[in-house]
Amino acid sequence: MVEIELKFQLSERKKKSVLQALKAKTAQKIRLQAKYYDTADRVLAKNHMAIRLRQEGDHWVQTFKASGKSHLERIENEVQLGQCEVEPELNLDLFSENKIVKDLLDQVLADQQHQLTLQFQTDVHRTFRIITIDGTDIEVCLDDGVVSTTEQSEKICEVEFELKQGSPEQLILFTQDWVNKYQLWLDVRSKAERGNLLSVKQKASPAVKAKTLILHKEDSTDVAIRKMVANALQQLLPNAAVIADGVANPEHIHQARIAIRRIRSIFKSFQSWSDDIDPSWENQLKQIFQALGTTRDLDVVSDEIFPELLKAEAPFSTLPESVAIDNQIHLLFQKSETVCLLLQLLAFSYHEQSNHQKSSKLKKESKALLSQLHQKIIHDADHFSQLEIEERHRTRKRCKRLRYCIEFISSLYDPKAVKKYLNRLQAVQEKLGLYNDLHVAEHVFRESAHKQAEFWFAVGWSKAKQEQLLLESEQELKKFAYTKVFW
Repeated sequence: MVEIELKFQLSERKKKSVLQALKAKTAQKIRLQAKYYDTADRVLAKNHMAIRLRQEGDHWVQTFKASGKSHLERIENEVQLGQCEVEPELNLDLFSENKIVKDLLDQVLADQQHQLTLQFQTDVHRTFRIITIDGTDIEVCLDDGVVSTTEQSEKICEVEFELKQGSPEQLILFTQDWVNKYQLWLDVRSKAERGNLLSVKQKASPAVKAKTLILHKEDSTDVAIRKMVANALQQLLPNAAVIADGVANPEHIHQARIAIRRIRSIFKSFQSWSDDIDPSWENQLKQIFQALGTTRDLDVVSDEIFPELLKAEAPFSTLPESVAIDNQIHLLFQKSETVCLLLQLLAFSYHEQSNHQKSSKLKKESKALLSQLHQKIIHDADHFSQLEIEERHRTRKRCKRLRYCIEFISSLYDPKAVKKYLNRLQAVQEKLGLYNDLHVAEHVFRESAHKQAEFWFAVGWSKAKQEQLLLESEQELKKFAYTKVFW
């Protein structure tokens, strides 16, 4: 069975309002006490799976869960154990009748199936009711409780919207009113993930990177662009959740920026493939990208440029005051406007898709777009060192955009030819990326040098490095100009 749900975090101050919206006096209530099991090395968690025994009121349920094809879906198999005089023990044989679950467990656990032990527990008071809208039944739940290990615990206060019957798109759109009214923020992390992190004493899972997208030549352009957005959201949503929770490291921010740039590249390059793209999305994504960019730029100066300056015997040992951590970046993904944008993009990716177009259309359309971007970069290669600073940055952005577009449609072409082309493009990107980082560093240190003269050393050092990289970038671009296209 595939479970379709969306989950949001809720501040304590809004809990009473949500209870009133659920009409707490007439809503159903139940206490859910769950025990989660895994191997000592957390093999289930590493494969985005979970097994639990849960007491629901006076009944027991054994459940297997695994990630689905998107963050909206989860594979779920529940085995009802009924009322038990004594607490039941975990029994994986109960999943044997579900071939999908059995195969997953055999594949992941292998000979460790008898080595599962209790890792953490949850104790939640759930208030819930079914709300019907336009033929779609949605169960809205408020979960209030704790997740705990033998050593520590963490509060749970979240709202879940589970589709019981009807359209996933309707489910997504329905949640927007709740987001605006109660300042909910989207969190794709499960209770199992949060419990596992608690048990290994970590604040956040590793940053999620882009995954390979498989398109088929039979796909219409409409289907293809929705698959692209869904793929980019697979990268964005988990990183956004960690940022919103205030536990992100620089890599989470970096990967969130990459995901947003990938979505912007989709809309800039493939926008003619669908009539359902809202023009306002681009401006909203741009604003989020720029806000994250400031934090990312300062991280680069702190983590990459500053150590090199110290090696060069810079006359200072601390960074300028302007290179400070933004302690409010988490609010960006808690904002209702941002959350609603993410929901709209998710709804777009889930909209009923049409494959009525000819199978040859997709590859033909892709070829035209790639050729156009490729030629713009080649044009810049002829006189790159003579371009203005902003024009050089434009070239760098075009290279990134071309790479992302290729990654989205690469499954339509010969993988060896694609890899060869991307390797040459990557060489250009690396030089242009370093050049951009040094330009950012120059700007940061120049702002402070007027007050602290020692920072002029960093300005001069950055300028000198830029001159060398400018020549190297032009050389790589000229090599790229002779690269054979794969389309």
